[in-house]
Amino acid sequence: MGGHAEPDESYVYEPWYKYGIYFLFFEAAIAIGVTIYSLSMTFSGEKVQFKKKMIHEKPKTSEVIQMEAIPVEQKRLALEKHLKRSIFS
Repeated sequence: MGGHAEPDESYVYEPWYKYGIYFLFFEAAIAIGVTIYSLSMTFSGEKVQFKKKMIHEKPKTSEVIQMEAIPVEQKRLALEKHLKRSIFS
């Protein structure tokens, strides 16, 4: 019966039942381990990098393209135009 702490002696469990219970405990242990690991990584500030680190070199000054800055008013007008298009579409 549900809610009882003691097993029902009259019920005969399948032979795989004890292995199912062990598997559930094993799965719970893995979940607890993953939780502890993720919390430790969160609070330590470290991260796992799966990608190869890329080294970015600064271009030489002769390779840098000099561009004029777009005036603020022109940027504002372009943003307003974009917002009006996205709202009414």
